[in-house]
Amino acid sequence: MYYVLRKISPPGKSALASEATALALLIATTQNAVVEGDYLEWSDPDAKRGMGDDRWTPDLAKAKRFPDFTAAMNCWKAQSRVRPIRDDGKPNRPLTAYSVMPQRIDE
Repeated sequence: MYYVLRKISPPGKSALASEATALALLIATTQNAVVEGDYLEWSDPDAKRGMGDDRWTPDLAKAKRFPDFTAAMNCWKAQSRVRPIRDDGKPNRPLTAYSVMPQRIDE
């Protein structure tokens, strides 16, 4: 058993948090219409001078594996050490630009 991070979005929207808002995802959930997207393959919150970089894949075999739910969520919430604070004064956590769901994979 392991966990992966998978992008999620409401129908017709991207997984960017600005489109896949909590309200839009809640509505999609109640309609059983959440769109499951690519899996996180790789990420580095310190890349690109602290702006972060990531790669996503449709292939589960290439997805980054996490030992548990907490590790997956900690990756999603990882704060850049190069640029820890955004211009608006909030923590700089590049992956939180996406709406994701930790998905348990049983082998």
